Amino acid sequence: HESRLVLNARFSSLDTNVTVLVANSLGILDTSGYDIPEAAKVRLFRDDELLGGDFTYWPERLKFFLALDEPLGPASHLYRMEVEAPGYEPIFAEQRMPVPVPIQSLRFEKDGAIDDEGRRADGIEIQFTDPAEEENYYALEFYYDFFVVQPEGDTIVYRNSLYASTLDQVIQYGYTYEQLFTDKSFDGSSYTVSLYLYKGAIPDDIVPGAGLSLRLYARLYSLSRDAFLYDLSLRQYHDARDNPFAEPVTVHGNIEGGYGIFALSSVAEASVVID
Repeated sequence: HESRLVLNARFSSLDTNVTVLVANSLGILDTSGYDIPEAAKVRLFRDDELLGGDFTYWPERLKFFLALDEPLGPASHLYRMEVEAPGYEPIFAEQRMPVPVPIQSLRFEKDGAIDDEGRRADGIEIQFTDPAEEENYYALEFYYDFFVVQPEGDTIVYRNSLYASTLDQVIQYGYTYEQLFTDKSFDGSSYTVSLYLYKGAIPDDIVPGAGLSLRLYARLYSLSRDAFLYDLSLRQYHDARDNPFAEPVTVHGNIEGGYGIFALSSVAEASVVID
């Protein structure tokens, strides 16, 4: 096995600080540890212009990071990652930032859904219109903010992730994203994803009013094709890893000259007050 550079770089349109992992590949029988090439030159380009200078090595995290003056943003720019390190062939990959698809409506209804066992559950519905005649890849993420207004007038915000489930057969489970899907069955149409929350996902003892309030947030990620295939195949890899009867799974990659992933996603967000 010829050891090559490995890159893991996944950014969203909201990111102002971007971090990447750079390491080396090992053969299946290789017992040596991974090499983190601290002297690597890691660069990000936007439409052929260097963005923010070279990445800096972050020893506490064993990663490289770049602080930007503003978020990457949702504009459809072409991005290119390049990595060079002593002793290895250089690697690169390109991705175009997907255009975000706006959320048209977001609804939350207490006890408004049925779960996979036929029981009442809190329901979420998110609606959007898919751009026609192009392949689109999506992911969903949910969280809620719990606002507490202090007597002196200050507001404290607590943010909590929400893990929603769905009976929608279009949806697949990813590794980073709970819900992954494509537009193959609804290209160019309005589509509504209906989901439910397991009991206790939003604590029952939080009662809005008297200085307390809850707000549900939904994020609709528009993924690059590589971002979608990587997350889906990574989930399938982990599902099959300890199963002696499962077919081997190859994790999707797109790095020229090496291994790994460079993936982009843009984000549309909507919120609704939980009464």
